[in-house]
Amino acid sequence: MNIDLHESNKFTNDPDLIPQYVSSTLLSYLVDLGPCKPLPSELINNIFPVKTDSMGRSRSFHESYYYYKETANQLPTKRLWLSYSPSSDKIYCYSCKLFGLAKAKKSIMVNGSNDWTNLNRNIKNHECSTEHLESEISRGLYQKNYRIDLHIMENANKNIAENREVLRVIIEIIIFSARQNIALRGHDEKLTSNNRGNFLELIELLSHHNAVLKIHLDKLKKKKQNRLTFLSQISQNKILKILGELVRCSILTKIKKAGLLSVIIDTTTDVANIEQFSFIIRFVNMHGDMEERLVALEAAADETGKGLFKKFCEITEKHNIDWKKNLCAQAYDGAAAMQVIEFMRARKRTTVFIECQHDLYPEERVRRIKSFSNTRWTSHDRVINVVYERFKALLKCLIILESFNDRVTSSNASIIKSICSTFTFVVTLIFMKNVFSITTPLSNYLQSKSLDFIEALRLVNNAKENLLSMRSDIKYKKIIDEAKQFCETHDLPEKDFKIIRLKKRKRQIDENIKEVNLNSLYENYKISTYFMALDKIITSFTSRFSGAQNILKDLSLFSPERLIEFGKNTEQELPKNCFNYVTEWIDGICLENLKNEYKVFSTSVTSLHDGIKLPDNIHKASIIDDKTMELNSDTLEISESEIDHDETESTCYKNTITVSSILHVLTSFDLVSAFPNLYLVYKALGTLPASSASAERSFSKVKLVKTRLTWSRATAV
Repeated sequence: MNIDLHESNKFTNDPDLIPQYVSSTLLSYLVDLGPCKPLPSELINNIFPVKTDSMGRSRSFHESYYYYKETANQLPTKRLWLSYSPSSDKIYCYSCKLFGLAKAKKSIMVNGSNDWTNLNRNIKNHECSTEHLESEISRGLYQKNYRIDLHIMENANKNIAENREVLRVIIEIIIFSARQNIALRGHDEKLTSNNRGNFLELIELLSHHNAVLKIHLDKLKKKKQNRLTFLSQISQNKILKILGELVRCSILTKIKKAGLLSVIIDTTTDVANIEQFSFIIRFVNMHGDMEERLVALEAAADETGKGLFKKFCEITEKHNIDWKKNLCAQAYDGAAAMQVIEFMRARKRTTVFIECQHDLYPEERVRRIKSFSNTRWTSHDRVINVVYERFKALLKCLIILESFNDRVTSSNASIIKSICSTFTFVVTLIFMKNVFSITTPLSNYLQSKSLDFIEALRLVNNAKENLLSMRSDIKYKKIIDEAKQFCETHDLPEKDFKIIRLKKRKRQIDENIKEVNLNSLYENYKISTYFMALDKIITSFTSRFSGAQNILKDLSLFSPERLIEFGKNTEQELPKNCFNYVTEWIDGICLENLKNEYKVFSTSVTSLHDGIKLPDNIHKASIIDDKTMELNSDTLEISESEIDHDETESTCYKNTITVSSILHVLTSFDLVSAFPNLYLVYKALGTLPASSASAERSFSKVKLVKTRLTWSRATAV
């Protein structure tokens, strides 16, 4: 008998149309529809299709098979699993087709049966089979919303949610420890330990306020077997590595958006005697802020200049940094690191090279006072101030040590006491105290990441002038008088320089005249020695920027002072050969447009600056007072006073125009597109590093073998 397919398709739950693999959405839909159980009145011709068997008898399906036969104690019930297909004229097991396991799927009732001769036997055999009964149970559980798969999924989701909460707390603890610069691991991390280290102790503390974390820890304490704890050293290192990569990606994104960049490179040896290579990039971000960010701190197998250059190329290639195109300046510290420039010159057209001078003050000058520390710079300043202010306590301590039975201690204390009691020592102490009062505040400010190059040069020149002012007879006499007063106050045996006594000779000469002449010569010698010491300090102090003086021929015109001065007199003309070096240094600069932009901007820079609200975190480089930054002797790190200043300084600085504030003016007023050449020059100026202090700062987390590379060098200009 032919079947009208169009008519049969009105049964959307036709089992013959169900695909082999059913999605969860389709399964829910089919279960809601239930098995297909059409009555004859719903079919074509109002009858089930009839066919002839092998004996010539007519056979067809009958709706009575939808029900179980009545028994003595049971009313007729529906066979919920039986489904008839009008399209194929077959019967199916709806439960096995939708919920059956692999073995049930092979049943004849899943593929459809139209053996009407043996229909009754086939139905009874199927509904009594184990596979069918399992499918019926699955169907029943599904219809009652008590699905095993959902229950398993719910438990899995619950475990995932708990693990995520535990991991969230762990990540926050690791971030907190990193920001506070405290160690994660402890010496003894056993459960019986009184102190298991910062990480585990913080985990235990926070578990008192986090129920999920508390349950997690309780499970770990009860179950001895290995399981995922998230507390191991491996997990901590993995999380730290992931967090580090996230930070690095953020930094690299800013660097690539900035375009122009400068590199700051330094090396040092760690406790394992491995050369560590610090790679820092300085750039101006999209908001006009100058940043110096650590990109990599890696071990360098080859300590030569060629090996360090190879490491430099590996890092830039790994992080996709186009230094050949965007590099505009370099700063190095250390002989091996400075050799890198020779290899870079062969591959880069023009860059500004900045070398870090370690010895701002000759080391032997400090040793004349006394080597209280293996570090230099700010640490010596503190030692000198402590010795000056606590001189009586120092002598008292040396007298106590002098009485010790230990011969070495007693002898050394006696020698130091005799040296400290001399007038020469006191003069040197006061002399260096005056020198440090000029240089230490500048040294502290030159460690700032946001300090611009021109401002650094200006501050250095101011310090140089202050040092030169000390080179006078009046200043020398003032130091001598202060030294005499210091000796009187502390009752020292020497209260002046020793007087030269003449040796008697056989020749008859005027002894009085000879003695006067010699003492006069000696006095002149003392003054000249004072001047020579100052000359050496000034020379070594200013040599830090000696290699950068040539660039000032062009860059000096971009200093805020010259820019404002030029804007006040609109009739003056720029030098004909100005900005030539700048156009060679920075790609993409149009000389004529730059001159025109410079003239126009100079007339309005003051009014634009006054109309902008500068951020509070711009470094106040123009303000130098007697305040000095605190240095942590344990971690050798700069305290927050480097960044945070009082409101008085902040207000004063906002009235001072610097390269940084000019960059903020251009970005805040959306003038970058109007003054593209001028912005590019000031961006390059902001990119120039004033020192390699950031590279030294990156080593503060590395334990050093030698004291030659310590935090004191980070204060170098």
